[in-house]
Amino acid sequence: MKINTHSTYRRHDKIAYLTFDDGPSTYTNQILDILKQHNIKATFFVVGNSSPHGLRMYRRLKKLGHSIGNHTYSHRFEHIYRSQADFLADFYRMERFIKRVIGIRTRLFRFPGGSNTERGYNIGGRRTMVSIKKKLSARGYRCCDWTIDSQDALFPERTPEEITAKVLRESRNRRRCIILCHDFSDRSTLALPFIIRGLKKQGYRFDKLSTHSYNYQIKEEHS
Repeated sequence: MKINTHSTYRRHDKIAYLTFDDGPSTYTNQILDILKQHNIKATFFVVGNSSPHGLRMYRRLKKLGHSIGNHTYSHRFEHIYRSQADFLADFYRMERFIKRVIGIRTRLFRFPGGSNTERGYNIGGRRTMVSIKKKLSARGYRCCDWTIDSQDALFPERTPEEITAKVLRESRNRRRCIILCHDFSDRSTLALPFIIRGLKKQGYRFDKLSTHSYNYQIKEEHS
């Protein structure tokens, strides 16, 4: 595994990056309210949602100063991972959509399922995903994985208490952590205040991902 550090923080500072995938959803407003209450900026890897509520949420994300990343428009594994061309068509559709709705062009992206998802490999093969990553990297995009999976999307479902405990357990003895949460579950929303308080007790400060922040990316294995 490869870890890239581009942080402006001092080396001994403890920094947590909260990230939320798959929104906007019916829970986005609640998540944003919690983050605002704690004065925390986070990173949202968003998908396409052209509903009136979805459009309001994109605008609120921008207004509150959170980072926004491209998570593809459709998030349909069976479609986007068939080929590099299919992925990029969906990816750029999302890019154009974000630009049209809130006037920004993000350089951050996250693969649905992560950059080493077995589901993606099974659909289009490992080489397809590697080629996608290389293509986007060459064009100045930054692939972002995570160091801690909250497992808020796992089935059978985890309770908010279990989600909180996992994050706080795995954040011990780290200086930087990128935490994967999902923007579609009441479990995530219920756990979030306890995760934030627990991380603060561990001495963490919070930041959002950027092209210059700490990043974690899974290194491709070559056989």
